[in-house]
Amino acid sequence: MRAKKPAAFLAALGLFGATVFGYHLYNKSHLDFDSNAFSTWAQDAKSLSRAGIEANLDENSLVVFGSSEFQHGSELPCHPNQLFRRTKLNTMLIGAGYYQSLSHAITLASISDSMENKKAVLLLSPQWFRKTGVVDKAFASRFSETHYLGMLDNPSLSRKTKEAIMERTEELLAADPSALERVEAYDRRARGEDMGFFENLYLNFYQGFLTEKDQAGLVMQAQLAGISSQGERELSEEEPDWASLGAQAEAYGDQHQQNEFFMDEEGYREAAARKAEKKGSDADAVNGYGFSPEYDDLRLFLQVCRELSVTPMLVILPVNGYWYDFTEFPAQARQNYYQNIRDLAAEFPDAQVTDLSGEEHTKYFFEDSVHLAQKGWLTVDEALYQFAQQA
Repeated sequence: MRAKKPAAFLAALGLFGATVFGYHLYNKSHLDFDSNAFSTWAQDAKSLSRAGIEANLDENSLVVFGSSEFQHGSELPCHPNQLFRRTKLNTMLIGAGYYQSLSHAITLASISDSMENKKAVLLLSPQWFRKTGVVDKAFASRFSETHYLGMLDNPSLSRKTKEAIMERTEELLAADPSALERVEAYDRRARGEDMGFFENLYLNFYQGFLTEKDQAGLVMQAQLAGISSQGERELSEEEPDWASLGAQAEAYGDQHQQNEFFMDEEGYREAAARKAEKKGSDADAVNGYGFSPEYDDLRLFLQVCRELSVTPMLVILPVNGYWYDFTEFPAQARQNYYQNIRDLAAEFPDAQVTDLSGEEHTKYFFEDSVHLAQKGWLTVDEALYQFAQQA
């Protein structure tokens, strides 16, 4: 009777191991999706997944970093999710609300070795550059340990830049003590400090667990979103008809954005409620966007680009000038912010800038106070397309 117990235990252990291994193979084999549908899918599970992003980059991919604008208007014709879904250009959208420069610098360093097309776009939201910069809790909610470990393992990134990223990350992860404890351990290992046997064993085990969790979560979320595995796809090599799309965007605005701020109906309802409360109630108007830790985080992003031989394009997204005028946010303060970005980009000769600050008072450009509407997205789409075509 006693002899049967070890045998039963070993059999159960073997079955468990086989199940785990089979689950690993299943998830790994299902990471290769219908590339364009996956790439233009704006979902947090994708942005946090190093394995998922790397598995779906190819020679036609253009990595595009941004934030909450990706989740606005995604069902409309001019959003990249629709416009580039069946084109040869494969725009890999990375980001959602609360992603900012530091998160994107870490992700870029994580995935750069898998980028056949060494170009990256960063859509800059003025609101990132508030006096506080990225809020620690917001950063922690969008922190990816798999990307962070990928950044630490990138041999092309200098020790100095890694140190700057490590110090800033540790500062912001104070909002998540458990993640901070692990990151501090990763950082000690990256610095070559002596690690105990059991701490090293735990870190290696946890890193494997993170990879499996990353892959499994992404496969499940993609399946729920209806994104299929790789198959036969017909992709157009023709340049989009910008004039026709522009006419559609104008017609959409004529139908849906007829109000004093030229916003969508939902955006205007929210603005009207704020308008009824108090004129000039925008707290940012006091501090503007002129001084912020975000500028140093952006400088880190550009430094990562430089060290990894990635050509960046910064897209300076404007604000809705009609609304910002109403809230008495000084026009000169807005111009100071735009100039700060231009000056910072000038420190990096390879950095390109698409400056949309002149679109503040373009009708139908925004769906609310800051997020792009049809016309705004179309302007960004054309900039992405032209940047991708450059030799």
